Amino acid sequence: MRKLLDVIGLRVKVLSHSNPFFIGLSGIIVFESSKFLYIKNSKGKIIMVHKANGIFEIDFKGSHQIMHGYKLMGNIVKRLKKRWMV
Repeated sequence: MRKLLDVIGLRVKVLSHSNPFFIGLSGIIVFESSKFLYIKNSKGKIIMVHKANGIFEIDFKGSHQIMHGYKLMGNIVKRLKKRWMV
């Protein structure tokens, strides 16, 4: 499975989360910080979701990738460094 490095602009659905309000939330990832995903829902509202506490379904190149939030922790630069420092 290919690792997702840049998730901004991808469709996402929250499958599981410690906060039940977020379960079922879907939309487009418009921004990410080291700990949060900023998801724009169908009504145009941007909702900040903590990465570590969730399981996400991300549409990536026509396939649905299930990602645990802790794997998305850190910003894209840190994820790139981890991938290439092996």
